[in-house]
Amino acid sequence: MEEFSNLLNYSVKLVESRLSEVFNELEREAGGVSPHLNNIPFIARDYTLRGGKRIRAFLALVGYWSRTWGSGDVETISKLMAALELLQSYLLVHDDIMDMDELRRGGPTVHAWFRDECLKACTSSNCTHYGVSQAITVGDYLEATAVENLAMLKLPSEAFVKLITTYSKGLRMVAYGQYLDVLYSNLPLARVGENDILLVHKLKTASYTVELPLHLGAIASLKYTDRLLNELSSYAMPAGIAFQLRDDIIGLFGDPRTTGKPSGSDVKGKKKTLLIIKAYELSSSSDKKFLEEVYDELPSERITEEHVERVREIVKSTGSLDYNLKLIDELVSQALREVEKAVEVNREAKEVLTWLLNKLAYREK
Repeated sequence: MEEFSNLLNYSVKLVESRLSEVFNELEREAGGVSPHLNNIPFIARDYTLRGGKRIRAFLALVGYWSRTWGSGDVETISKLMAALELLQSYLLVHDDIMDMDELRRGGPTVHAWFRDECLKACTSSNCTHYGVSQAITVGDYLEATAVENLAMLKLPSEAFVKLITTYSKGLRMVAYGQYLDVLYSNLPLARVGENDILLVHKLKTASYTVELPLHLGAIASLKYTDRLLNELSSYAMPAGIAFQLRDDIIGLFGDPRTTGKPSGSDVKGKKKTLLIIKAYELSSSSDKKFLEEVYDELPSERITEEHVERVREIVKSTGSLDYNLKLIDELVSQALREVEKAVEVNREAKEVLTWLLNKLAYREK
């Protein structure tokens, strides 16, 4: 619907305007400390503002208005929206290191950018380590700035404690999910099951990408109740898992020119998605052996485009792709039922959440 697309565009402009202000201040601060610090706010700005759907920021706005649509102070919520996008950048910077990715949102990942700057300047004998080290620092820098923006909300003490404890728990859930994701990437295929993957999706996507922004927005409105938060959670869990299943499909089959990520990066990173787990479960002995070779035996640098293409073929031929598509449909239906029966979520918020669910669960990029 055009009105919801316009609202999303408004949300993007609102948060990116606030982010620009944040990075302007960071540039002034860093420049005042040392002329050698300019690269920190520069790459933090570039990485954060070069792209992204800003869905977490948008959901924070929807959460802020979930009890009374259109109420409250937009300037206040813009700080929360910016905090979530800074948090997202922080997590992605570190995620890129773990996944050894070179490309993000059509540009270099932060560790790759610092590595290349080091190589151009010939300032180190180990520019790869330099790049990783500086990227870890930039990630920490972004998270600290996210917390600072939360502090600027100036909420009453009880609400502020609720906000910060919710934020902190949400970040711990991401850490649990990331730990399991990395662990499963290093376990044999035969030792990872569907429930393992769905738990990672619950922790890394449903809890963090959908539930946390909705909850933080509702808390910042000062109109939240336990029932409202529970209703938002009942929508967020199935919706978030559906979003991630779609993301994994795009990751395996999407065009890098559209997605901004390298082709086959999930395969080369040995990421155990439900597409792969189900394909392994349903495949013939020869295909099982091939998947074991790719995911259990070959070093990542030896996984070629030919390997990636055969993985795609196996995912299709075994019915794994169809299984994932059907599960997305079931999760979408569950989320729609939950949002429809919600009592404390207002009509406008329900309509926006329904629109967003269909937009993201069935997107192409």
